[in-house]
Amino acid sequence: MPSRPSNRRPLRALLLAGSLLLAACGPTAAVATFDPTAPCPAEGQQPGAYPDLEALLPGELDGAPPDTVDSGRNCSVDKLGTLAEGGVDELRFAGATRKTGATSGLTVAVFRAEGLDPELMLEFYEVGAREARRTEKAVTSDITVGGRPARRLDVLGSDGTGQTVVAWPGDEPGTVWVMLAADLGDARVAEILEALGSR
Repeated sequence: MPSRPSNRRPLRALLLAGSLLLAACGPTAAVATFDPTAPCPAEGQQPGAYPDLEALLPGELDGAPPDTVDSGRNCSVDKLGTLAEGGVDELRFAGATRKTGATSGLTVAVFRAEGLDPELMLEFYEVGAREARRTEKAVTSDITVGGRPARRLDVLGSDGTGQTVVAWPGDEPGTVWVMLAADLGDARVAEILEALGSR
C-alpha cells in the first residue's frame, strides 16, 4: 500500500493563522501571489483569485463581516496531503475568516475539485489533527447540515482549546463546504451550522 501524504500543520494554525486558515488544503499563513489563469503547477492564494467562488461565501461570520476573504488553488502533493491519494490533483478554494478572540475564530470555506466529497475533505483535517503534537483527542461523527449528510471532526488540544471542522456537500458535484471553528462552543457552532444550512 502506498504511503499516505500527510499534513503536519497543527489544526489550530489552520483555524487561526491566515486569511483563509486552511493551511495545506488551501491557504498558508503567508499569502502567495500567483496567476490564477495559469495552469497547474502554479498555485497560491490572494483576494480575488477566483471571484466566482468568493461570491458564494456568506457576507457575515458569527454575526459580523469577515476580517479577510480570499481564494486560491493547490496542485502539489505536499499541499493536497491525503486529498492527492484520493485522486485530487487540483483544488480550488475560497474562504472567509473572522478572528473573535485570542484563541477563537471562524472560517467558512468552499472547495472545488473533480471527485471531491465531504469524506475526503474531512479525512484531510483528521489526519492533520491526529498528527499534531498538541492534540489530546480527535473524534469524528456523522451529522446533517441543512438536511444534507455531513462529517464533523472535534479536536481537543492539550492546552484546553477546542476546534470543530464540519464538511458537507455543495449544490454542484465536486463542491464541498467547510466550517472551521476554534473555541466557539457547541451551542454557537450549532447556530452557525443552522444558518449556513439555510443558505
